[in-house]
Amino acid sequence: MYIKTFILLWMSCVACVAQGTYSVTGKDTQSVARVYLQEVGDSVRIDSAGVVDGSFTFSGEISTPKFVEILSDDGNLMGQFILEPGSIVLYGNNFYGKGAPMNDAFTGLVNELQTYDAKVSDGQMTREQCDSVYAQKVVALVEAHLDDALGARSFHYFKYWVEKFTFKRLYDNGGPSIRKVPELIKDRAFYELTAKTEEGMMFTDFAAEYDGAVHRLSDYVGKGQYVLVDFWASWCGPCKAEIPNIIEAYNRYKDRGFVVVGIPVSDKPEDTQQAMEQLGITYPQIRDEGGVASTPYGVTFIPQIILFGPDGMIVRRGLRGADIMKAVSECME
Repeated sequence: MYIKTFILLWMSCVACVAQGTYSVTGKDTQSVARVYLQEVGDSVRIDSAGVVDGSFTFSGEISTPKFVEILSDDGNLMGQFILEPGSIVLYGNNFYGKGAPMNDAFTGLVNELQTYDAKVSDGQMTREQCDSVYAQKVVALVEAHLDDALGARSFHYFKYWVEKFTFKRLYDNGGPSIRKVPELIKDRAFYELTAKTEEGMMFTDFAAEYDGAVHRLSDYVGKGQYVLVDFWASWCGPCKAEIPNIIEAYNRYKDRGFVVVGIPVSDKPEDTQQAMEQLGITYPQIRDEGGVASTPYGVTFIPQIILFGPDGMIVRRGLRGADIMKAVSECME
């Protein structure tokens, strides 16, 4: 009830935003001579201002609020906010705005969510409970503002708290303000790609060509046995920490047909070989040449450990720690 009431109040506050004059003041955080204003996702500059005594001011007319960014005279991103009618004051390293309805609504959400972080620190909430509240409030706000700058600013800023299926729904139902934000476009394409390699989907093959031969995932997967694939690297500490767990499962079930394949990501062959010797890795490896393996599986961080079934279907993704042995044992016993 509270969330619904809060969102309705925000909607009433921003519904009256119309064409008018804006005045934006802020302090320079990068010691530059001039700053520029442009809409996120658009290269056309809306305004510019000189920096005088460490401060700058933008002023002009605007018909529709826009999610904008401030760039320094050397092209570096300084911060983002919502350009709308009113007297807006920017503060903070990344520029939060206050003094106009949409900026106040966004900053109000930021401040409110920070109170839940404090409850986690005080032991009043768990991190999982806090993240759940974050997600509820962010999604509620974006849903109420799918076609305006407040929705775009909030979605972009809080996107990491939005579950991927909800992300796709919000983006697909969003208006131009949301659908033109480059990072949201990129994430939507990423989710579309990984949808093909989620649990329950058939494996996607790839071919890596090196050392005069072609190495395919289908050399191992889809041939009637369970296969554990580990995306890792010699330079990745968390990856190396998982190797003993993988080796334990491999040693326990390899005589019953269980297969493990390592896929070194962004690693030099000599470094991979050295790490294999140090860690006692004896199972085969396929290099991720040019991202041919990591790209189709949407691997943006490692380790990424995936268990495939005998028919090639993805059984589990994102295995770590004790869950590796648990998942393999459930399949092999």
